[in-house]
Amino acid sequence: MASPALAWEPEGDVEILVTVGPGTSPDQLARQLQAIWRTQGTVKNNVVVTNKPGGGGAVGLGYLNNEHAGSGANLVIAGASMVSNKLAGRSKIGCAEVTPIGHIFAEYIGIAVHPDSPIKDAKDLIERLKADPQSLSIGIATSRGNSNHQAIALAAKKAGIDITKLKTVVFQAGSEARTAVMGKHVDVVPASVGSLVKQVEAGQLRLLAVTSPERMPGAVANVPTWKELGFDAVVSNWRGLMGPKDMPAEAVAYWEDVLDKTMQDADFKKSAEAGFQTAKLMKHEEFAAYCKTEEQNLSLILNDMGIGE
Repeated sequence: MASPALAWEPEGDVEILVTVGPGTSPDQLARQLQAIWRTQGTVKNNVVVTNKPGGGGAVGLGYLNNEHAGSGANLVIAGASMVSNKLAGRSKIGCAEVTPIGHIFAEYIGIAVHPDSPIKDAKDLIERLKADPQSLSIGIATSRGNSNHQAIALAAKKAGIDITKLKTVVFQAGSEARTAVMGKHVDVVPASVGSLVKQVEAGQLRLLAVTSPERMPGAVANVPTWKELGFDAVVSNWRGLMGPKDMPAEAVAYWEDVLDKTMQDADFKKSAEAGFQTAKLMKHEEFAAYCKTEEQNLSLILNDMGIGE
């Protein structure tokens, strides 16, 4: 009688690739997964985190596909920027060129101003941009066309504003953009809600709107959504786990199971809640379909922004 086939497991070290530098949100997620897998014992292999920043993700993603195509042990932390960077011509690799494994969480965007800003609320912001799209400077980290940029541009588009005329100032890091609006060097900064909460609670920033489909909890529960204000502008800077092109199906199934267990971890749930991250596991097929829809929707808004190849 033949013995049953053993379930697939990775061999050797497992690598989690991060296409941006240490200390960034994707890097923090990679190291959180590394720690949970070690603590849970979910992944028996040694797990290493490798940072390969540059080229709008092109450097790291090129390394993943060129060096590790077909591997089941090489992973990458992916996000909405993978889609926007491909559409904007900064990278040749998007969701279709790699293997989506699982969506982990969504980060929604808050629209922040200085507490003393003459902009009274979100509707006032839109009215000012309607009157003159270049009347306000908008600080964007870290590239035009990304989720932060979309968080204002999509609402402005719904209001009939020519979004190619919006005055944007690009910063290399989210901390630089926050510092700029707190110092009144720019008028508005859209950024992930989790990155803004401390300054909001300290009275250093004021939130006008959030891009979530429903109001968010806790310290930002009083902040309206764009949607409830009449602008259908839901924008998520999602995070997920992907593998290289041609990752074997059995490896995808293995990592789907690992993610399922990871997201049930109490520390993971606590961290997501504290970071205002909306955790939702989408497995391979659902995640791949979601990415495709994201690409179609983003293509339209980026075209309206005048961004793209």
